[in-house]
This record gives sequence, C-alpha cells and structure tokens, in this order.
Amino acid sequence: MVNETVQQDGKHCTVDWLLAPWLTIPSTKAISGMTLDSRAVKDGDLFVALQGAVTDGRIYIAKAIQAGAAAVLSETDDITANGAVRIEQNIPVIQIFQLGKYLSAISIRFYFPQSQTHQITAVTGTNGKTTIASLLANSYELLGNQCAQMGTIGNGLYGQLQASLNTTLDAISVCRELQNYQEQGAQHTIMEVSSHGLLQGRVSAVPFHTAIFTNLTRDHLDYHGTMQAYADAKEKLFKEFPLKHKIINADDDTGKDWLTRHLDAIAYGFSADEKSSKQYFKITEVQYLTQGIAFQFISSWGVGVINAPFYGAFNVSNIAAVCCALLADGYSIQDVQDAAAKLTVVPGRMEQYFFAKQQVTFVVDYAHTPDALKNALKALQSHKQQGRIVAVFGCGGDRDKGKRPEMAKAAEQGADQVIIVDDNPRSENAQAIVEDIKQGLIHPEQAIVIHDRKQAILHLLENAQANDIILVAGKGHEDYQIFGDKKVHYSDRECLSELIESENKVSSHNKNNQEPIL
Repeated sequence: MVNETVQQDGKHCTVDWLLAPWLTIPSTKAISGMTLDSRAVKDGDLFVALQGAVTDGRIYIAKAIQAGAAAVLSETDDITANGAVRIEQNIPVIQIFQLGKYLSAISIRFYFPQSQTHQITAVTGTNGKTTIASLLANSYELLGNQCAQMGTIGNGLYGQLQASLNTTLDAISVCRELQNYQEQGAQHTIMEVSSHGLLQGRVSAVPFHTAIFTNLTRDHLDYHGTMQAYADAKEKLFKEFPLKHKIINADDDTGKDWLTRHLDAIAYGFSADEKSSKQYFKITEVQYLTQGIAFQFISSWGVGVINAPFYGAFNVSNIAAVCCALLADGYSIQDVQDAAAKLTVVPGRMEQYFFAKQQVTFVVDYAHTPDALKNALKALQSHKQQGRIVAVFGCGGDRDKGKRPEMAKAAEQGADQVIIVDDNPRSENAQAIVEDIKQGLIHPEQAIVIHDRKQAILHLLENAQANDIILVAGKGHEDYQIFGDKKVHYSDRECLSELIESENKVSSHNKNNQEPIL
C-alpha cells in the first residue's frame, strides 16, 4: 500500500497504487512525474510509451530508462499480455492493453489523488471556440475569479498564455496543466476541446462542469471522413461526461438536433426559447454599431441588454454563449451586463488595425473554413458605411482540398475584391493550391494572386480606397508559415503593428519638422 506521506502533495505515488483501479501489480517505488516524451524524462518519472499514429513511443523505452525513468507503462496490442511486468535495467516495464484509453484517468489519479479539480468548462464546435473560451475567461476575471485557459492561442492563466501546438493537449499534459493552474489559485479553467482530442481520449476522465457547443461546419474531413462522424465525435462531450450544464447553440442545425436528445441542455441563440429547452437564452433586437454590437435578450433568468465592443452576428452568438454560461453559473443579469461591456478583443479574432493616413482598416481573423470566412465577411458588411470589403485568404497544403473552392465562393460572395495568398503550403506547390481555390470563383480573372502575405498587405496599403475594410484571414494569432518541412516566422498581426508604428513615426517626424507658422 502506498505510503500516505508520499501521496500528500499530489506529485508522488507508487505505480502499483496508481494502477490499482485497473491492475494488481507488485509494489514499485515512488514516481514523481509522468511524461510521453522520452526527451523530457527526469529522475523518478513514469515514462508512458504509447503506439502513436506517427511515432511508436515503445522504441524510446531504453532511452527513457537511461534518462532516469523509475517505471514505464508500455502499450500492448495483445490482450493476454495486459498487466505483464518485465524488468529492463532494474526498471519495471508494465504492459497495458489499449493504454491510450486509460491514460486520461491514470493522469487524473496521479495529479489529483486527494483533491477535486477546480471548475472546468469545455468549449467545442467548428468555429468560435477560441473566442468563447477567451471571452468567458475574461468575464470570470472581470467578476473577480482567477481563471486559466487552454486552447488554440495558448495555455495558462488568463493574460499569461504560452503557445501550444495543439488545440487540445495530450492526456498527461492536460492534467499536469490543470494541477498547475489549481496550485496558482485558478478557480476556473476554460478548455477548447477538439474532435481529435475527444476521439483520442485526451480528456476522457477530465471532470468537466460545463460544456458549450458552438456550431458544426465543414472541417477536418481529412480525419473524420464524413460530417456525421465529425458530429458524433463532438457529441461525445455531451453524451459521455457527467456535466452539470450543457449549453447548445439552437441556431445551428446540429445543435437543434442535439437539443431534441439532450433535454436537460440550455439553448442559446436567436431561435432559442422555452420550446427548444427548459432553460434558454434568446437573442433579440440586435444593433450593429460603429464601436461594436448591442442586443437585447430574454431568458430563463430574466431580460437584459448587452453592449460589447465586437463586430458581427457571429460575435453576438459568441457573447450569448458566454452570458448563458455565466447565468447558469449563478451570476446576476447585472453582473453579466457589466462584464460584457468591459470585454477585450481576442488576439487574432476580428482584431482591428486602423491606418489613419489611408483611412483604411485591416481586420485580422483566424477564419480558415468556408463558414468562418463567410461569417467574418458578413460581419464586416453589416458594419460597413463606405468603401469596399476586401478578402485576403489562402488554403493550407496537405489538408482538405474540398474546402478550397468553397473558401473561394465565400470570399467572392462576401467581398468586393479577392486577394489570394499563401497559408501554410506545406509539401504542396503553392500555385497548385491557388488553382484549386480559383475553381470556386465565378470571375477568377478578377482575383489578385500575391503569394507573400506581407507583400499583399503592402500592395493593399498602396492601392486601397478610403474607408476600405480589409479582412486578412486564416492566420489570426499564429506567428508562423509552413513551407515544405520548414516553419518560418511570420505574423499578420506583427506585420500590421509594425506598419502602423512606422507610419506613426513618419507622421510624428514630419510634424516635428514643420516650418513654424509666423
């Protein structure tokens, strides 16, 4: 039996105790950490050797032991070998059949052995996850609660995010991060949960308190194959987790379908009402203003008015989801209204850059699906007073080719001018991707192709008309481009910020060197 003093701080236990709910194995010495990466092994760690889609972790067992691993969990395809223990260099290597299915639960048991996790909210869907997660985290902070965030734009306490390669981390990293946030005083974590993460079991044992569904549109079909399979992956979050609150978008076709099956869910959106669910948040009377949006709502908690500094109908929906989560969590309508008015723009999500000299506004957004691009352009159209809407976009290489012409259709329908640029060509020929995109254009001869994103921005600065609104889509918060197997530093946000700073310096210099008026 594990020594209780070893278990006190939640960072040390013995492997036999850790695996006790699933296996009975001989007593082993204490471990002090868990990792999937043999390069990250420290003395006393438990190395987990999974058979991945790209790399088989089992080939690194010897390396992990040499680095100081105290024990190894090794995945096996042989069910008869489940629980078998062999000794390599005096270190136990425990065979576990379909280890990936248990890894989330094992990780939760290791990182939270004697304490419950703080409140964790999951946000899933094709579009809007990052915005909703960021705005909900922002709201909790404004309401006096320390909050952490995990997802596309990074992981960490709100305002202190560190970049991440994946929307949803591996099972061990998820639990390690959650424990870290809890130790730093976080009362809430808002986590973007991808369909990949759900199918691969990366969060299968995370005790989510609330789950929010945004929408389902075409994406990741290279992985899922069909839209139904994609939807089924997302719905796992609402079917397989003991949630206190299920918050579902009633304006989305998939959401409407789910509301007929999840009768305990809360519906939000323009079409949400008492007929769609027992609890609801219905958006009414929307105004699209120069400085943002305003809308009224009626709900199970009462009526109110929301004012927030954002663009577009999709952000009305995003903010409604946030308000719904806060109201379900027990906050008053006044609290929610006050928080909404103080929300800040999410980096790379409809983020504005205004060039005073040219009277041109650039908007950087992560829109990289046909639906997201369509909605972003529609949002800008609703706020436009004069000038044109210009769409700057591309499509990634080695990804779903079917969405390339769909992206083109969305751009041509929503913008007065289309500029096609590169967006992570990867191993594909960039011009071949452009030709695929052009297949969706009615007037391909009117589109301008400028492969280099910075050159496209410079071209538009020189040639844009006053009051143009230029959407630079696809990269959002990202600060890299992938060409072949090389990752090159580039950020639309940094590019525009530097150009504005340069323009301001020139303007200031000219002003300071004007001849005095006599």
